[in-house]
Amino acid sequence: MIGYGRQHIDDHDIAAVTAALMGDMLTCGPAIEAFEAELCRISGAAHAVVVSNGTSALKLMYQAAGVGPGKRVGVPAVTFVATASQALLLGAEVVLLDVDPQSLNLTPEILERCREHLDFVVPVHFAGRLVDLPGIAAVAARKGITVLDDAAHAFGSTWGDDPARPEWRCGDGRFSRATTFSFHPVKNITTGEGGAIVTPDPVMAAKLRSLRHHGIQHGDFHGDLAAVESKASWYHEFHHPSTNERLSDMQAALGASQCRRLADFKAERAQQVDRYRRELPAHARPPAPAPGQQPFWHICSAQVDWLAIGKTRAQTMVEARAAGIAFMVHYMPLHHHPILAKVARASDLAGADAAFPGILSIPCYVGLTAAQQGQVIAWLTALKR
Repeated sequence: MIGYGRQHIDDHDIAAVTAALMGDMLTCGPAIEAFEAELCRISGAAHAVVVSNGTSALKLMYQAAGVGPGKRVGVPAVTFVATASQALLLGAEVVLLDVDPQSLNLTPEILERCREHLDFVVPVHFAGRLVDLPGIAAVAARKGITVLDDAAHAFGSTWGDDPARPEWRCGDGRFSRATTFSFHPVKNITTGEGGAIVTPDPVMAAKLRSLRHHGIQHGDFHGDLAAVESKASWYHEFHHPSTNERLSDMQAALGASQCRRLADFKAERAQQVDRYRRELPAHARPPAPAPGQQPFWHICSAQVDWLAIGKTRAQTMVEARAAGIAFMVHYMPLHHHPILAKVARASDLAGADAAFPGILSIPCYVGLTAAQQGQVIAWLTALKR
C-alpha cells in the first residue's frame, strides 16, 4: 500500500537509539539537551524545549504564554483539532478564523478584517507551506495580539529568496513569541511520538521546562521551607500544577539523528512535489508555494475538481485503496466538528468551506520511489478519462 506519508528510519537512527539504551539515563539525560541543540541550530531559535508529543507542545506553549480563562485565541478553521482543543482545555475561548482557499493558511488580510477581540492568534503553517508570519505579526502588533504559531507541519521550512521579505526560518522567534513542532512518524522528522516548543524568551523557556516536569522548580524558591532547606541538593518546589510531558532519551536520540539528514529529507520531498506539479493534470494539481519560499513539505495537498472528474471523493478513495494507494484528507474544517460547532467565528469561514470539498493529501514521503509516484500520477490522471 502506498500511503500518504510514513517515517524513514536507517541504520544511523538505530545505532543512535541503541547507544541511548546502553547509556546511564533513559530519561532526563544528555540526549535531551543534544536534541534541543539540534532544534535550535536548524530553526535559529534561542531556546528549545522537547516534550512528549505535538499536542503537549501546544498545551504547554499556551499555558506558559498565559492562555486561560478570560482569554480569546484565534485559530484557523483548517488545522488539526489540537490547535483549538488545547486552548479550550485551559479554559480559554476559541475564535475561528478563515483561511486562503488555495494555501489553506491564515493571511494578514484575514486577520486585518477580524472584528472579534483576540488576545492570541495561532497561525498554522499548513502542509509545510509557510504563513506570511511577518505580515501576521505586523497586523497583530497593531491590534495588541500575541502571536504563537503552530508549525507541526513546518519544521525546516524557510523563506529567504524574495528580496521584498526578510529572510527567516520557521521558529526563529522574530515574528512570534513561541512556535511548536511535532515529530509524529509522518512529520518532517520523527521521534516516534514527540514535539517541541521553541522561543526567543529565556523566561518562557524556563517555565516550559518546569511545566513539562510536573511543574517542578529548582530555583526562585519561596516555599515555607526554603529558608532552611533550599541549599540542599535535593530541594525543589512545585509552583504550577502540571503533568509529565517529558520525552525519553531514546526518542531524543532518534530525533537528533534524523536532524542530521533533514536537508536530504527536505530535498527529496520537494522533488516529489515538483514532479506532481509538472505531471499531474489541472484537476488534481497541488498549489505552488509563495515566491522565495522553501517549504519542507509535510504533506502534499492537492485541490481536486471532483465535479470535473464526475466522482465523489469518498468513492475515489475506496477505488484508490483497491488499487494500492491510500489517500487522506487534511482537514475537515473545525466548525464542522461538534466540539467546535458553536464557538465564535470571525467570519462565515467561506474560504475554508470552499477549499474543503477538493482537499486530497497524496503520497509524499522519503522513500517513495519514482515508480510508486508514477503509479499515483497515472492513477490520478486517468480519473478524468
